Amino acid sequence: MAYKKLLICPYFGDFPKWMDRYEKPKGYEMLIDTNLGDFKRRVKDKLGIDYPGLPNTGKVWDYRGALGFLYAKEIEGYDFWGHTDFDCVYGDVDKWVTDEFLAELDVHSNHGTYVNGCWSLYRNIPKVNELFQRAENWHQYLKYKIPNGWIEGEFSRVLERSGLRYKYTFWQGNPYDINPLLKKEDGKLYQDIKHDGNWEEIMMFHFRRSKVWPL
Repeated sequence: MAYKKLLICPYFGDFPKWMDRYEKPKGYEMLIDTNLGDFKRRVKDKLGIDYPGLPNTGKVWDYRGALGFLYAKEIEGYDFWGHTDFDCVYGDVDKWVTDEFLAELDVHSNHGTYVNGCWSLYRNIPKVNELFQRAENWHQYLKYKIPNGWIEGEFSRVLERSGLRYKYTFWQGNPYDINPLLKKEDGKLYQDIKHDGNWEEIMMFHFRRSKVWPL
């Protein structure tokens, strides 16, 4: 039986102008939480701290490693939970992130060196969901008023020391290209990475540099 996977995306503020074209990855369910008041209560009740973020800021990114703990009820019945961004387009994700691939892992991040905001998956077990609490200063990271990037830094280092099974990949093509050449055919995503007419299939594209819908 295929794994059940839920992507959790708290988002407080105005949606990006391309949101009507955004499509979640096939085979994944998505929870988009836009209620800031409820999120603040959730953080206070479960973590005992006051969420300092304001609408239209990225502070919620620092809570990504804690989403499995914060949304424990919502992820019941799912094998994996994860997070992604709305400045992403996806190809045939299941070609890359197969059940056989996930069976050997507790955490998968689609970046070569750290837990990545635009695509990470976590096995729904207590040791993974509570991993963020093993960072010595996790309270301070979450209380700090502006985004501090600790998920990519200290949280990733905690994962690497944890004994959990993890894998970093980079199946994004070239997300640093501000004028990307992309095409999508039959659910597959391709990028002309070198702008030389050679199209390569990629799992996803994160257009964080251009912030312009690339297809």
